[in-house]
Amino acid sequence: MKFISLLRHLFIPHESNNQKAKILHPSSLGIIAIFFIGFQLVLNFGVKTLPQVLGYAANISPSEVIRLTNTQRNANGLSTLSENSTLDSAALAKGNDMLAKGYWAHFAPDGTSPWSFFLNFGYRYRYAGENLARDFGDASSAVNAWMNSPSHRENILNPNYREIGIGVVEGNLAGVNTTIIVQFFGTPLSGGPAIKVAQAATVKTGSPKPKATPVPTLSPTPLATLTPSPTPSTRKPMIASFSFVSPFNSVKNLALGITGILLLALSIDLIVVRRRRIARIGGRTLAHIAFFGMILAVILILKAGQII
Repeated sequence: MKFISLLRHLFIPHESNNQKAKILHPSSLGIIAIFFIGFQLVLNFGVKTLPQVLGYAANISPSEVIRLTNTQRNANGLSTLSENSTLDSAALAKGNDMLAKGYWAHFAPDGTSPWSFFLNFGYRYRYAGENLARDFGDASSAVNAWMNSPSHRENILNPNYREIGIGVVEGNLAGVNTTIIVQFFGTPLSGGPAIKVAQAATVKTGSPKPKATPVPTLSPTPLATLTPSPTPSTRKPMIASFSFVSPFNSVKNLALGITGILLLALSIDLIVVRRRRIARIGGRTLAHIAFFGMILAVILILKAGQII
């Protein structure tokens, strides 16, 4: 009975809560906001002190990214891209380089270009391109985000490309646990398989500049150098071996849960007030809507991830 009375007090307008669901009172909304912010701070602290328990557990399969990319190409009448192991290695190296140097951009703070990774692994290209994504929970969301961006879509549907390589890395980027997807496109210079050469300088002298340019990015801000997490060499989904809680998913799920509860409370409140014809003075509906907007914005940011 006490539990039922508590639910009634929180969600149904009546005398004990001044004819407004208690959870919608300004004081309650403030407590929820403080709890949400505090939860994120605790997780961020926990990631640093308990990395074995708290860590970003990604479930991105490189082969699935390739399959979905080819599905989009086939749907638009284009040929299937062949996976190239050299491009795979180059993409993994680019991902680890971003973690190591602490940047999120096509060009590193020291001026290193995406094409350097092609050449360093002996891939002499006629055409080359790059798409980047981070903080996506699955391959489908990342590919859909690329397809919804004109410049990234142009890379995926470029008829000049013949091969593809995917690198998925996870680690700490600028103090945030994240997962990064690097998508490399290429066409060998000779039209045949890529040639592996130990000295990058030798390859560089015989390779033209790529005709497919990367997506424009803002000028990167140099960040403190971070130590990357080891990247498995197998082509299996990237899942942290000892991480039991994912901060990224935890915050996302909490935001979804809070928003759902508040929307439910607001709906019940509006229905009861209308049916009982309760007159309220000084309602703060605008403040409530602003609060919901803030939570929804957090959810959209977390859900959408980032692409460049």
